Amino acid sequence: MLISMQSFSMSASELTKTFDIAPQSLNDALVSFAQQANIELLFSADSVRGLNSQNLQGRMTAEQGLKILLKDSGLNCRFINNHTAALLTPSSAAPGSDNPSLMDSLEVTGNRIHQPSGTDSNQYNPSLSADTENTDYRVTHTSSATRTDTPVKSIPQSIQIINRQLIDDQQTIMLSDALQNVSGVVARSVLFSPVIEGTLIRGFRAEQLTDGFTQYYNPGDRESTVNIERVEVLKGANAIFYSGGSGSAVGGVINVVSKLPHAKAAHEIGFTAGSYDFYQPRIDINHPINKNALFRVTAEYTTAASHIDVINTQRYNINPALVLTNNDTTTLTLQGKFSHWAQPEYQGLPATGTIAGNFKIDPRTYIGPTNIPDSESDSTAVWAKLEHQINQHWALDIRTRYAASQFNELVQTLYNIDSFTADTPLLPPSTWGLANAELFQQQRELSFSANAIGKFESGQFKNTLLIGGDHSVLNDDGFVEWALIDSVDLAQPPQFSTGYHHPGARDKNQFMTNTLYGAYLQWQSTIGGRLHTLTALRLGGLDIDFEDKVSRHASKTQILKFLPRAGVVYDLTDSVSAFAGYSEGMRGQPFVKFGDTPTPELSRQLEAGLKFDVSSQFSGQVAVYQIDREQVAVPNSTNPNSALFISAGRQRSQGIETDLLWQPFESLKLLGSYAHTNARFQGSAGGIADQNRVAWVPEDAGRLWANYHLPNPIPKGVSVGFGVTLNSGSYIAHDNAFKVGGYHSFDATIAYEKSIFRLALTAKNLSDNEYFQPFQYFGGGYIGGGRVVPASGATLYVSGSLRF
Repeated sequence: MLISMQSFSMSASELTKTFDIAPQSLNDALVSFAQQANIELLFSADSVRGLNSQNLQGRMTAEQGLKILLKDSGLNCRFINNHTAALLTPSSAAPGSDNPSLMDSLEVTGNRIHQPSGTDSNQYNPSLSADTENTDYRVTHTSSATRTDTPVKSIPQSIQIINRQLIDDQQTIMLSDALQNVSGVVARSVLFSPVIEGTLIRGFRAEQLTDGFTQYYNPGDRESTVNIERVEVLKGANAIFYSGGSGSAVGGVINVVSKLPHAKAAHEIGFTAGSYDFYQPRIDINHPINKNALFRVTAEYTTAASHIDVINTQRYNINPALVLTNNDTTTLTLQGKFSHWAQPEYQGLPATGTIAGNFKIDPRTYIGPTNIPDSESDSTAVWAKLEHQINQHWALDIRTRYAASQFNELVQTLYNIDSFTADTPLLPPSTWGLANAELFQQQRELSFSANAIGKFESGQFKNTLLIGGDHSVLNDDGFVEWALIDSVDLAQPPQFSTGYHHPGARDKNQFMTNTLYGAYLQWQSTIGGRLHTLTALRLGGLDIDFEDKVSRHASKTQILKFLPRAGVVYDLTDSVSAFAGYSEGMRGQPFVKFGDTPTPELSRQLEAGLKFDVSSQFSGQVAVYQIDREQVAVPNSTNPNSALFISAGRQRSQGIETDLLWQPFESLKLLGSYAHTNARFQGSAGGIADQNRVAWVPEDAGRLWANYHLPNPIPKGVSVGFGVTLNSGSYIAHDNAFKVGGYHSFDATIAYEKSIFRLALTAKNLSDNEYFQPFQYFGGGYIGGGRVVPASGATLYVSGSLRF
């Protein structure tokens, strides 16, 4: 047996690989090592708890690398076969131990399912999702920002990542709640129908992605967390790789990374119940078919009432994933999502009667008849990713996606003399007009991208070259109709005597086709181990064909433009780096009736800051930035009677942000974030005054969170968490006529977890504060806004899960 073990070890030692692992917790370092070495690594999580690793850089065998990582840890390693190694205590690895006894509670920290060089090693890492005990909130590598597996600390861009451990510690039920942990992000209201992405980053619109693919309107059940492995927030234009739909988002993108199958069978069923008749069963079934085919499916169903009268929500999502691999050079990943959402349409409450005016509307009021039919939103999507390692230098990454979706909004909406924004009454002091309205849209989308990634070293230079292209087509057809019907006095308990009926013929009358295409090149270099540069250029094309048969208006946007990106990171010390970056973006403006040739809006971002990771305990970043947005569609103020728009709007956002993680010892984890955002209009245009603030964006916002695992003799597995979210006031519309006040909200959790089950109690808005937040209803236009939504008050959730 000893001779056989030595033979296997010698075979592994003949294979050399390039490693780049910064000093960090030994647990995280071993996870990264297993990915980079493409081996299985068996060890006990308890054996490495509280230990830190050495720095590991350079080209060497896996055995040599392991010895460096384990230096001074008191642990040894032994290769069981060509591709599997085990960590041993000194006693179990003692001379003469021909059949070493592995430590109890083994964990698999790697898997030989292939990760092509330069591609996202975290994107498909079956061990991270279930086979390791990754107990902190740090994520050291990502590929979303560069399409190559790169340390976050070496990327000249603000990137924050919410991992599964943080989601579980906070017992996060809604994706919007998870996003509150990130500086500069204004999450959408969960009452808002999934017909447009309302999240803001740094004061401007963001796009939500799933595994790198644009979701456009983000329809269906978009709040579920059952299939989330982590959430990556990439701030700025991100135009090099993410220009699908109508083009690159100005504020940034939110990439939701899905759970994927792993090699060890695991099953989980769970249930959450809470305030307002909230019930949510869920499953997570991971079942490898054989060593070359792995399957996983997650699913969740949610039914819930609300603190708002009439509102009752039903939503579900089913997420299958299949991985086919030869465990060496090629991996094909197939994924899908099938989701549905239904709820009576909620339009918020007007500013007058809530945050202004001499009368008060009951915050629980639902505007509209109680028997109004549900609005609905559905999404079906399938996507595939093929990764292939050509040789030790070159790899291919090919991705494609097809999606079909639709939504139907049915609302009895308020209006006043000016518009449906209706922040003031039609007839003072408290009477609004009512109109039945319907918006229906149906989308079909096909996307494709292909990348070739090469890695080369020459002396002090380590280079990664990416060459690629993408193409996407989005067809979006629908109609919008309304009919004036009645009025309502909101100073009294409202009576909606006229029921809802469809206001028109329900025939499609608006048609749009978005076509985006581009080719790009990206060059990353590390010089002398401390200087990291990134240069990229995209030649991007954008075609938008729009036709409105009712107004007999048609327009075509067509442009081809170079979009650059550049940045540099310099490691001031092993723990602290300085960075600076510049990027540009381009975005079409669909459903806008221009008086002349349609023009896409343009954006530019410049940012700089510090990134740090001290002893794998204290990490984060501080950044300052400026984003300029121009050629925004605005009403033609020189001709008030015209319904046509011009490209004359300009906006600027400046600010400072910080995101911090601190784990002073194993059982305590702390998170802190803060953003100061100054987003304003530049110049007077479209009825908006110069220097008005951009709506919905608090000038100051922050979040604190702490999680503590209680020590013995309290039963092992008990943890408590406590958090507070703070926001200053913000305007509810771009005209800055009305503003909500600042607020704070406390949340807390207590959980008890054993190997096969978890039980948790979560409280939101512990102090039962009453406050209003902006609600972006009719907020897609240049004026936008005018509505508010009340806080839900104190809520309580109990959740439990069983793993087997």
